[in-house]
Amino acid sequence: MLTCLTMLAASPVSAQTPAPQPASGTPLLLPLAEAIARARGSSEQIGLARAGTVRARGLQYQARSVLLPQLGTTLNYQKTLQNQFEALSRRANGGNTGGGGDSSLAENPLTRIFASPYTVTFGLTASQNLFTGGRGQAGIRASNAGRDAAEIGITSSEAQVVLDVTEAYYDALLADQLVTIAESSLVQSERAFRQVQLTRSVGTSSEFELVRARVTRDNQRPSWLQSRTTRDVAYVRLRQLLDLPVDQALTLTDKPDETPPPARAESTAAPTTVNVVASEVLAIDPSVASRTSAVVAASDTSSLSRAPVRQALKQVEVAKQQLRATRAGRLPTVGVSTAYQRIAYPGDGVPRSVADFVPNWTAAVGVSFPFFTGGRVRGEELAAQATVQEAQQRLKLTQEGASLDARLAVRRLEEAEAAWQASVGTEEQATRSYSIAEVRFREGISTQVELSETRVQLQQALANRARAARDLAVARARVQLLPNLPLTSGGATSSTPSGNTP
Repeated sequence: MLTCLTMLAASPVSAQTPAPQPASGTPLLLPLAEAIARARGSSEQIGLARAGTVRARGLQYQARSVLLPQLGTTLNYQKTLQNQFEALSRRANGGNTGGGGDSSLAENPLTRIFASPYTVTFGLTASQNLFTGGRGQAGIRASNAGRDAAEIGITSSEAQVVLDVTEAYYDALLADQLVTIAESSLVQSERAFRQVQLTRSVGTSSEFELVRARVTRDNQRPSWLQSRTTRDVAYVRLRQLLDLPVDQALTLTDKPDETPPPARAESTAAPTTVNVVASEVLAIDPSVASRTSAVVAASDTSSLSRAPVRQALKQVEVAKQQLRATRAGRLPTVGVSTAYQRIAYPGDGVPRSVADFVPNWTAAVGVSFPFFTGGRVRGEELAAQATVQEAQQRLKLTQEGASLDARLAVRRLEEAEAAWQASVGTEEQATRSYSIAEVRFREGISTQVELSETRVQLQQALANRARAARDLAVARARVQLLPNLPLTSGGATSSTPSGNTP
């Protein structure tokens, strides 16, 4: 009897070994740290954030160019098909009878220049803004703030990817455990059914008990099949995040931390009266608060440290600098420019030497003042003021959301810690209870109802413990990554494998 009891007690535990994944190829040993490293190198979200940083750098270069000199070079070759000066020169040449010491109009150098059908021009141009009313400086400050916001976006994207991979990793582990629980339950139901078959064949069980055992066994199969499907989906999601082939076999090596908390001392004396104090029953174990505080102390949960708040602050700075640049549109703009050219007028179309080129050099100082714009500058200023107000209001909303999000994250961690501590020991007790119930059923002391109820309690205890371990690991990761995480939408929790709890 003792040997049988020991074997039955060990059977649910041995059934908890994760089943191999239905994927081809050599299994890839995948620790959580390696999964995170793979995701950081192949994440589309991080790639988009980095592209935004490159764009911000480009805008930064554009803004700086306003205050720097502009240099350029030109080369132009022109062939005039019909020239009015050439026609006038021919007429003047045809009407000249000679006999004079004066040069004719056709021989005039200026006439040859204007009448030449070919023109070759090489030039250098330079310009420099001397005064822009502050538009250039405001544009530079706005571009700097935009680049800072883009770099914060990379940090935020990386933190979100780390959290997504952590959730997917522990979701896959949880799905493995739920499949193991479903398989164990199916095996236990099959064993109970065969026991009833055996007792029915010797006439000690009724047909009703046999039919009931068969129905109980058959009802376990859909849950088992559903858990397998959920596990496959969880692994596909993990492979997608890691950019792995969908048929790549994975072996997850990192399990959730299952170090049990110190057990609370309970009185072993037999009670003489039943007296339940509600405050004692509803009190949270002090160790939950201490373990939660240790995790929170290692992370910064203030709203100002959150990446979305820091990005919102940069957006306010960008809007203010754009308003300053818009207001500077009422001020004049002063700039200098110069142009140096070497021009040749070859008669046959090709210059023969450098001496054929003659210089042409100009310098200019320009002042531009928007004397009347028909309300354009005023309209741009009003629009820029509205943008500043919108950015400030978004900053307030983001700060409020960050404060709420931090509180939700801490509360989820406390809830996960309390659920985990509540599950400690329950699995062992439920396993022991089912082993005793199965022995009682084999000996004919108890009924199928008692065995089924005990099996359900065991399944629930195993599932609760697995889910509590997963939730605790994810909640700790969320609090640790909180400063760089985006805000959750309405405090919604992440999706977890569902439909597998017995």
